[in-house]
Amino acid sequence: MMKLPKIRRREIRIGTAVFLCAMTAVVSFHAAYIVMERRLEEELPNYRANDALYGKLGEIRSLFDELYVGTYDEKDAIDVAAAGYVAGVGDRWSGYYSAEEYEEYVTSFSGQSSGIGAYISYAPDSGMRIIEVYKGSACDKAGLQKGDRILSADGVSVEKDGYSAVMNAIAGEEGTTVRIGVEHAATGETEEIEMTRSTAEQTMVTGCMIEDNIGFVRIYNFHQGAEKQFKTIVKQLLREGAEAFVFDVRNDPGGSVDSVNEMLDLLLPEGNLMSLATKAGEKEQYTSDAACVELPMAVLVDAESISAAEFFAACLQEYDWATVVGEQTIGKGYSQRMYTLTDGSAVRISDKTYYTPSGKSLIGTGVTPDVAVELPEEKEADFYFLAPEEDDQLTAALKTLR
Repeated sequence: MMKLPKIRRREIRIGTAVFLCAMTAVVSFHAAYIVMERRLEEELPNYRANDALYGKLGEIRSLFDELYVGTYDEKDAIDVAAAGYVAGVGDRWSGYYSAEEYEEYVTSFSGQSSGIGAYISYAPDSGMRIIEVYKGSACDKAGLQKGDRILSADGVSVEKDGYSAVMNAIAGEEGTTVRIGVEHAATGETEEIEMTRSTAEQTMVTGCMIEDNIGFVRIYNFHQGAEKQFKTIVKQLLREGAEAFVFDVRNDPGGSVDSVNEMLDLLLPEGNLMSLATKAGEKEQYTSDAACVELPMAVLVDAESISAAEFFAACLQEYDWATVVGEQTIGKGYSQRMYTLTDGSAVRISDKTYYTPSGKSLIGTGVTPDVAVELPEEKEADFYFLAPEEDDQLTAALKTLR
């Protein structure tokens, strides 16, 4: 049997091993340093911007701590500083919300109302009047009706203290009580009613049949859940024999992208609805199916028809599905999203641009009505309470449908 030669193992001196380890560490460190250096170069503008912001705020805080002879709440100062930064961006649709304000926003945007449960309008000449009473709310349980006036809350009056002071007095935690001074529209009698604040579903969409079998649908906002109320009302009016529709989005501040697209999907045939694009170029497309409502339609708009409200009108107009009646809309073409911060506050940022089915942006232009009609100044503040024959814009809309 042949013997294999023995293989001699090379002996590595200790010094050589140490040198090789050191060289490996140097190479690894150099590679890591290059990666870190590139990352710092990318982040440097952010570091510099943050340093400028924090440095200035820190200087101001130090000066006040050293010199200010009064007292102040640091949290309030920080909230106002944050709000000021967002305002300084120059986008009227972005905003800062304190933790308390954000909590209220979440409740409202989800289609809920926390308080006495009523949709209230205010005008200097007519005061605070109830437009809608939410079902199951404190106002509903107290028997309040549309047109009733709110005169005071816990001793704070509209006449002496103003609208904002009364609204602040009405606000409060669920389960607590508040005394509301009321003037009843039906009788002219006044009384004070103790109410327990509670959470109730908002009335976001209402509807009724008016002359010539025309369904009238008023959309107060497009908050989450508005689409369900909308579908229920439209289908009910169709069962009652509606042969045409008027959709009223005047004084509507907008709301959820999903809600407005679901409403449009109910009305329109198959095709594109809204498209959205982010700063990075990412795109999102909403479409409708083939099911639709094939009846004459009109949409009422004004200068306070904002965001989802004006898009609702623009989309129906582009499909040639409805006649738009009223005033030029405001021209908002961004959608916003809330970004929560570590302390529970939030920033509302315009993070997407939206486009109509034809690819048109509404920024700076808005929706031009097919039939331009302005409400006389004396009627603007009271249009919620006008009879159909007193409402110039509604009258013009009905004329287009006959």
